[in-house]
Amino acid sequence: MVISNHLTLSKSLIKSTKHFLKLEHYSLLKKLFSVTGTFYGWGRKKSGLRAVALAERHKSSFILLEDGFIRSAGLGIDGSPSFSIVEDDIGIYYDATRPSRLENILNAYDFVSDMQLMQDAKRAMEFMVEHNISKYNNSQDVPQDYFQNDTGKKVLVVAQTAGDASLKYGMLDAYTTDDMIDAAISENPEAKVYIKIHPDVLSGKKKSDIDINGLKKKCIIIEENFNPLSLLKHFEKVYTKTSGMGFEALLVGCECVCFGMPFYAGWGITTDKSVCSRRQRSLSVEEVFAAAYILYTRYVDPKSKKEIDIFETMQSITQMRSVL
Repeated sequence: MVISNHLTLSKSLIKSTKHFLKLEHYSLLKKLFSVTGTFYGWGRKKSGLRAVALAERHKSSFILLEDGFIRSAGLGIDGSPSFSIVEDDIGIYYDATRPSRLENILNAYDFVSDMQLMQDAKRAMEFMVEHNISKYNNSQDVPQDYFQNDTGKKVLVVAQTAGDASLKYGMLDAYTTDDMIDAAISENPEAKVYIKIHPDVLSGKKKSDIDINGLKKKCIIIEENFNPLSLLKHFEKVYTKTSGMGFEALLVGCECVCFGMPFYAGWGITTDKSVCSRRQRSLSVEEVFAAAYILYTRYVDPKSKKEIDIFETMQSITQMRSVL
């Protein structure tokens, strides 16, 4: 007898996603009784790779999970409850080596005809920028006097954590972090170049993908854990490999140079050093936002376990942040 279920090999995934999904452990007993169904895993981590392999073996289906682009009031690594999740039955958004459900939406969705979606996207973007809503929302805004001695043009290089999956799957080709930093300096001789360190590195939980001490002679290091949008509002241009902060830079009006192929690159809104032949459509920032933050992402209140929308999510996070 074959029973359909939502299955995973990861017990920790069952616990961490319990207010989004009802997953069952794919135990030895289920294997013996040929229980099959849809296999779930986390992105390109071990559970995700196993989910894809099991789906292929059983001629079944898989769904890969990841945090949404507006996740929580605090850091996920500190246990802050998540408000959002993405569920992808094709790939995962940060893996540019193959298609994903988000990429397919961006390639094919009729944004022009969906006026309500685009109105919602515009309104959500405005709220995000006004209230500095990011993926994590526990960091302070940039003090008003922080850049008082630097009123000229400023360029920001966004550093990522070592081992970030988006770096591994981001089609970086032969580019190194040093290449990106050198390009930021050489392409903007009239500007001061700053480096933004990832908050997980600042908290001591992860390592950076660059040698911070070795860069102090080249650039100005920002070691404070500033809110990304608050910080980006002080810059004209941003360089990144695959960081989501590059898309947030577009939201506040910055020019963004991508050395890898994050989900928002390849659509004509960024200056791209890498190429993805599957992405040939020209889109607006609003359309990419609508696809990623609204169509691709599901929002759930972690307390009530009820489905909510992006506006309720941002309002809740704003309220929670005020008491952090």
